[in-house]
Amino acid sequence: MIETLLKLINDASSKYAGPGVSLPRAAVTVPPNPAQGDFTTGIAFGLAPVLKKPPLEIAAAVAATLRDTAAGIVETIDVVKPGHINFLLRQSFWHDTLDSILEKGAGYGSSDHGGGHKVLLEYISANPTGPIHVGHGRGAVIGDVLARILASQGYEVTREYYINDAGNQVLSLGYSVLGDYYRSRHIDTAVSRPGEYQGAYIHDISSALETAMPAADINEEHIRTITEFAVSSILDGIRQVLGGFDILFDRWFSEKQLFGDGSIRRAISGLEARGAVKQEDGATWFLSTRYGDEKDRVLQKQTGELTYFASDIAYHVNKYERGYDLLINIWGADHHGYLPRVRAAMRALGYDPGRLAVLFVQMVRLTRGDKPVAMSKRAGEYVTLKDLVDEAGTDAVRFFFLQRSHESQLVFDIELAKKQSQENPVYYVQYAHARIASIFGFAAARGWPVDALKHRQDYSFSSQEKMLLSQCLLYPGLIRDIAARREPHRLTHFLVELVGILHKYYTDTRVVDSDADTEQRLLLMKTVKIVLKNALDLLGIHAPEKMEKLEENPAR
Repeated sequence: MIETLLKLINDASSKYAGPGVSLPRAAVTVPPNPAQGDFTTGIAFGLAPVLKKPPLEIAAAVAATLRDTAAGIVETIDVVKPGHINFLLRQSFWHDTLDSILEKGAGYGSSDHGGGHKVLLEYISANPTGPIHVGHGRGAVIGDVLARILASQGYEVTREYYINDAGNQVLSLGYSVLGDYYRSRHIDTAVSRPGEYQGAYIHDISSALETAMPAADINEEHIRTITEFAVSSILDGIRQVLGGFDILFDRWFSEKQLFGDGSIRRAISGLEARGAVKQEDGATWFLSTRYGDEKDRVLQKQTGELTYFASDIAYHVNKYERGYDLLINIWGADHHGYLPRVRAAMRALGYDPGRLAVLFVQMVRLTRGDKPVAMSKRAGEYVTLKDLVDEAGTDAVRFFFLQRSHESQLVFDIELAKKQSQENPVYYVQYAHARIASIFGFAAARGWPVDALKHRQDYSFSSQEKMLLSQCLLYPGLIRDIAARREPHRLTHFLVELVGILHKYYTDTRVVDSDADTEQRLLLMKTVKIVLKNALDLLGIHAPEKMEKLEENPAR
């Protein structure tokens, strides 16, 4: 339904602007005060710099056209300073809205807007040298929810985890495990290089070595086997933690594959063939400054060792060659400087760098109220995702990770996340869904036909009820926009706003009463419940039918 109004606004704006003028995209919002109308648009502010005219003048002209073209759905149109156009819609519009949402049900908000375009979404990709920590967890939730939203909009999404299981960091893991094995058994044997990792998880792996390998083989001579065992153990733990967090992947891509099948050598040869490589001081360099990077990058060191960047080039070539329309990487904010060099390599190899998008996820700081959380004893260096989920719960962790844009640092208050009160935003939203379920239970017990409610077209929606329907009506466009802009945090903001309107309506209105309008109010509640459930599903958060602390009489 909202698409009809938006098209009318666009058409009226285009008519006023004239042919050949690039128009901003029309958008509508719900005014904070119902007296201002049901919807408002600021299209005139977008047109003003293009047409070089005052917004108020543009708004008046566009509104004049709309009064003719939109008469079928709009009752009144007002222009207010400094250039907003406010709409009061006909009651028939709201009845059509209600019917449309009820008819679509679980499919409401979904679309084929993505047209089946193939998207490869790579996220987390933490080194398999330790447990998943909370920083990885935030990226995991952002990636998972973005994948769900893209899929709901008709994109064909592949979720991928890139395993950095080649190179010095994993060998260091093997030495860390072997060193712990010697120390814990008081074996006075030195190793040729120290390990860099510590913590209880290293001790757990070294303890498991005894059942996995003969004691005679647990030595430096078999460090590769020990390393493979340690990596496998950590990956098993990562899969288990993520699976319990409802985050699954379509593919786990091993970096070792790139070494084994010659992909890295082929990528370097491809750069050489295009004159994008030089030899200097015994090392092989990519001339990345020619392609927009700030300095040239080493691909192979003097020692013959390939750099991480070389394998990253090969990995992205592999991605491009798999035929995806869009590649989305979710990286930690500390990798911000890495994007220009990767895009430079893709440009040098003839691939479209515009098909590669990266979301940089900022840090998470844990607190208990205003007190910082001490580092986890279990992990040795950081708080693990499992620690946080075990204490705060999956739903709260997911919601809290999405309360702010991935570009902003996040303060996660564990005590707030555990509260069962309206101070806790996820509880606040879930409580609304359970409250509606409780209302229907209450109505059914009093004989209302909750499974066969009849929509009466002569019902007149109140201003509060129209505000509820307005929010529900904005939902499909919001999901499309989130998919396009890759901003999943906006969905939590939407839910908090919708639930705020719902709770106020509940406080001011007796939903289940003896009057005939009870059925219409129940239909409205059913509509809101559909939107809440669909949005929570996209967030990977439960939509409970029952919760503690609901009032005994949920009729209001």
